[in-house]
Amino acid sequence: VEAVPGGAPLVLSPGMTARVTRNVLENIDLMVCDMAGTTVQEGGLVYKTLQNSMREFGLQVSDEDMHPWHGAKKEAVIEHFARRAQIPEHDLEEKITKIGEAFLNSIDEAYFDEASTISHIDAGLFGYFQQLKRAGIKIALDTGYPQNIQEGLVKRLGFDKVVDGYISSYEVTEGRPYPYMVHRLMERLQIESVRRVCKVGDSVRDIEEGLNAGCGLVVGVLSGADSAEALMAAGAHVVAGCVTDLPVPRVTTSARGLHLPDLS
Repeated sequence: VEAVPGGAPLVLSPGMTARVTRNVLENIDLMVCDMAGTTVQEGGLVYKTLQNSMREFGLQVSDEDMHPWHGAKKEAVIEHFARRAQIPEHDLEEKITKIGEAFLNSIDEAYFDEASTISHIDAGLFGYFQQLKRAGIKIALDTGYPQNIQEGLVKRLGFDKVVDGYISSYEVTEGRPYPYMVHRLMERLQIESVRRVCKVGDSVRDIEEGLNAGCGLVVGVLSGADSAEALMAAGAHVVAGCVTDLPVPRVTTSARGLHLPDLS
C-alpha cells in the first residue's frame, strides 16, 4: 500500500505487490536482523522479564512505560526508570547492577530451561537464510541482549550453523538507535558500502538504527513489538509481515565479492 499524493492509498493486488517488490534485495550484500521478535519467537518474554525485575526492586513500570524501550540496551532501560523514581545518585549504580543481575538470572532460566518454548520466528527461517546466502547475501544478527544470552540463543536455535556473524550491544559503546553494531558487523564481514546493507527489525529502534547507520534498505517486520504505522512513521522503507516474506533475489550481483586491493 502506497499513498497517492492528494488522494486515497493505492492498493495493489498480491500479484502486483510481489512483482514490484521481488527485486528489493537485489543490491544487498549483508542483511542485519534483530533477534527477539524478528528472528526469535519468544512472545515478548525479554521485556516482561525486565519489567518484572524492575518491579521487584520497587520501580513502578507499566506496560505502556516499557513499550518505547523495545530494542534498547537493558542497563539503559533500568537507569531510565531508576532516575525517574528519583533513586539517589550515590545509590544508582548499585540499584542498576542488582536489577540487571536479577534480570539475567530470570531470563537465563526462562530461555534455557528444558520447558522453554522459544523458537525460530518462522518454520522456514533457516531455509530462507540459506537461499539468501546462495544469492550472495551474508546474514548477521544484532541484539540488545548481553553477550552470554545472545550466544546461548544462537547455539540453542542453531543460528551458528547458518549466520555469518552476530553482535551484542554490549560489544559497542551504545546500542540502538546508535549505528555502531551495524558498522562493526560491516567491518567484521568486510562489507564495503553501507548502501548495500539491509537492516531488519520489529521495533522503532531497529528502524532508527538502520537509518542512522545509512543502510540502503531498512525493513520493519510485524512479527514482534511495533505496528506498521509506527514502523513507517519511524522511516522504514518497507514493512513486511515477517523477514521471510522478503523475496530472495533471483540473480547474484556479478561483481559481488570481487574487490581489488587499495595500492595507494
